[in-house]
Amino acid sequence: MKVFVFILVLLFGKAVGQTNCTLRKNQDSIKVFTCHTDSSKFKSIIAEFSVHTSLTSLSDFVLDIPKYTQWQFNTVESKIIQKISSTEIIYRTVVEAPWPVTDRDMVVRIKSEFTDQKTLKIMTDSQSDIVPINEGLVRVPSSHAEWWVREKSKNYLEVKYTMQIDPGGSVPAWLVNWVCANAPYQSFINLKAKLEKK
Repeated sequence: MKVFVFILVLLFGKAVGQTNCTLRKNQDSIKVFTCHTDSSKFKSIIAEFSVHTSLTSLSDFVLDIPKYTQWQFNTVESKIIQKISSTEIIYRTVVEAPWPVTDRDMVVRIKSEFTDQKTLKIMTDSQSDIVPINEGLVRVPSSHAEWWVREKSKNYLEVKYTMQIDPGGSVPAWLVNWVCANAPYQSFINLKAKLEKK
């Protein structure tokens, strides 16, 4: 089934430990929660997992925008719009949706920074006005995601990912519910496989 990664990708808020969160997926050491928020009609998402790699390797991997099509679920196009620095980029992705839902695109600013020697923070925010809207696509109007990555031992990281997103347009409830649980899981399974293979 085709689903769009931006609902991952992947509806997150800082909701770990909140009582309004529901565990939706717990498989292959990846946990995915959905959480009710007061600020949006869409649920936020939290994912937690571990991966055997270094902080630098994970940061480089997430900043390798053209390769998003290889691991982010249902992403069919991903390209850099502006490289602000080696750790801050504006990019655009196109995500395929199942018929009859219209495909989406996102324009996002991503920034990676080390908050200390053992902690990496990656933040993404939508930048919807930078690139003209492509006819035939629905532009995702708003999204915010955060990665908090902690090195627990040499080449062993614990990751907490949160996302809140408004997919824009009309999206059936069944699709939102399905994507909330499955798209983050599939994307992070792919991420783990590629990083741990290196």
